[in-house]
Amino acid sequence: MPIQVQAVTDVKNAVIRNQIERLYENSPEFADGQQAIVQLEQALKEDTVLYVAIFNDKIIGAVWCQRTDQSSLLDYVVVHPANRDRGVAERLVTELCHFEEIQGVTQFQPGCGVIHRCLQNIGKLSNENH
Repeated sequence: MPIQVQAVTDVKNAVIRNQIERLYENSPEFADGQQAIVQLEQALKEDTVLYVAIFNDKIIGAVWCQRTDQSSLLDYVVVHPANRDRGVAERLVTELCHFEEIQGVTQFQPGCGVIHRCLQNIGKLSNENH
């Protein structure tokens, strides 16, 4: 599945905002997609970047990346139900790590079990999480 990974630093674009809101609609971490957008907007104003997986011009996956100095906490991963079990989350985390390493990040912290497995599979799990 050929996906593109992009960093999103704001959700002002209505198409992007709508796709992200629908993606997080059934995420267990949020009451609904609107709550996710509200929290995401606040996080983006601080030290978070949203990385999205795009397939056929649609956002099919996303993960929040909160950077602190040389460390990034990855959290709130979601993949559209129709695209699960196709390696989207691992590809998204792999590309995210590459982009973050260019910015000087040397450690990655998982915020959930899925991200933990992805980081472990690609050899990017920080030592303190072994």
